Amino acid sequence: MITPELSAAVPDTLLNAQRLAALPATSEHALPPVDWPTLGVAANRIPSVIPLADWQANSPFPEADVAVITWTSAEWAAMNQVLTNRREPLTPEQAKGHDWRQGWEKYQRDYCQIHQYMVDVSKTYQGGAPSLYDQAWGSVRMVTIGELRVLLVKSGMHLAQDGTDLPLIQLVDRLCREARPRLVLSIGTAGGVREEDALGSALITNQAYFHCLKNFANAAFNHSTVQSHWQPGEHYLPQAQEGVIQVPGPDILPVSPQYPAGAHISPDAPNSRIKVVTGQPIITTDTFLFGTTTNGLQQYGCIVEMDDAVVGMACEKHRVAYGFVRNVSDPVINGQLPDSLQDSWAGYIYQEQGLYTSYNGALATWALLAAEADRLEAHHD
Repeated sequence: MITPELSAAVPDTLLNAQRLAALPATSEHALPPVDWPTLGVAANRIPSVIPLADWQANSPFPEADVAVITWTSAEWAAMNQVLTNRREPLTPEQAKGHDWRQGWEKYQRDYCQIHQYMVDVSKTYQGGAPSLYDQAWGSVRMVTIGELRVLLVKSGMHLAQDGTDLPLIQLVDRLCREARPRLVLSIGTAGGVREEDALGSALITNQAYFHCLKNFANAAFNHSTVQSHWQPGEHYLPQAQEGVIQVPGPDILPVSPQYPAGAHISPDAPNSRIKVVTGQPIITTDTFLFGTTTNGLQQYGCIVEMDDAVVGMACEKHRVAYGFVRNVSDPVINGQLPDSLQDSWAGYIYQEQGLYTSYNGALATWALLAAEADRLEAHHD
């Protein structure tokens, strides 16, 4: 006998089955090593790793000219591939592992002071407090580009996952006090909100806008904009553009049996571009949010993510310049689709393509760092 509950579940079950059948095969294309000679990059502008000698669990951040923060595992793997000049290809399966993390050190200084708070957060917020896994604020590595010392940071702190005390501010405070950088860059994935930004494009700006809808909806900083005086140097961006991966959207079968047999949905042609958009802010929110053709997010900024405005707010207290590089890891979604399908497509595209789009963002970041190396060396001259 089919109960009313079972009958109601049948359409959803069929829809999910159709959705799974529609998805393309998972990509196993490897991230390549950056081919610096083909891009025409001089030897003194290729990143070089500096070992963190005598690193201890409670060591402070080492001093650096620039700090670069990233957030998720895929972003971290892509940043490591480009900014440590890793010479082996990296497959998506390898990116999920730990072998490539050799040389990274945990930053655990005074983490014990917030440990119990993070435990409480993990109990209160489902999936919250990811830093508990490593018992650390994050992980660090140091590289040079010419004379420029660059501290790479993988943050374990996040606006949307760490409760209302916002320990991410503490992390950036520590970074500014101990490393004493003159510039902090936050880089990573984000949801596209402008239809002109293809999957894999990397947007560069110096401002961010708080658009919080959940835990921080009533925070004093919500609906405010932070903006740095930093201006990105653009001299190396054409070389970075030559190295970007042209990231295709998924070529899918339709999820509805009403489509003709054998029909498919073709994505737009790949057009991954690096763009300087300093006239517009990053949109920082505290919940999963993505741009659609109907939700109007583009009125607030150029792309949407979940950390950058906090970084800017913390840097301003220390009068440290800051900037943002965010890659389009899921494009604007058709707002006419059912909400569940919108969520599914945005999440699926991010999951499958975030590693590749992050490579493009890391290349854009290299170009900005190379320009900062020019500025530093010109100042020394």
